[in-house]
Amino acid sequence: MLNIEITETKNFVKKLLMEPVFDTFLLVEAYVRSDVSYTIDGRLNPSFFDTEELEEMTSKTYTTWGNVRQHIFNVIKGNKLPLNFKIVLILSDANINRIIEQNHLNLTASDIANLSLNIYFDGEKISLTTMASMNIFSMDKTLANIWDANVSAFFKQNQIF
Repeated sequence: MLNIEITETKNFVKKLLMEPVFDTFLLVEAYVRSDVSYTIDGRLNPSFFDTEELEEMTSKTYTTWGNVRQHIFNVIKGNKLPLNFKIVLILSDANINRIIEQNHLNLTASDIANLSLNIYFDGEKISLTTMASMNIFSMDKTLANIWDANVSAFFKQNQIF
């Protein structure tokens, strides 16, 4: 598990809310506390979409960050910073499968509950935390270590820290 603190928040928030850097991640939830509290559940409502739209989606369960990024930006922007916010992003099944294949892991996608990136702003700094959650019991931390290395490389590639 990575736990990274970002005290220079401006660059990170710009990449998170104004650029497509995180757009392929899936949104589990977002919570913003400012003048009022806003909660967004990233779960899709399948009955809202027709069959063709559902077939084109990255996930049948969660929306992508790219689909809601502008909404969250509209909630956060303004003259005053929010009191805090929390955003939980996870990797899509296709990207989980890519990690399994590239690293020759003895796992299937169904063995993995999710690979998450938790983003928390406390009013002053941003904390980024990674987690690898499994659907099976395992003492092996290989997947968690690979996920942490992938997130670190992603951050460096996108000049996040």
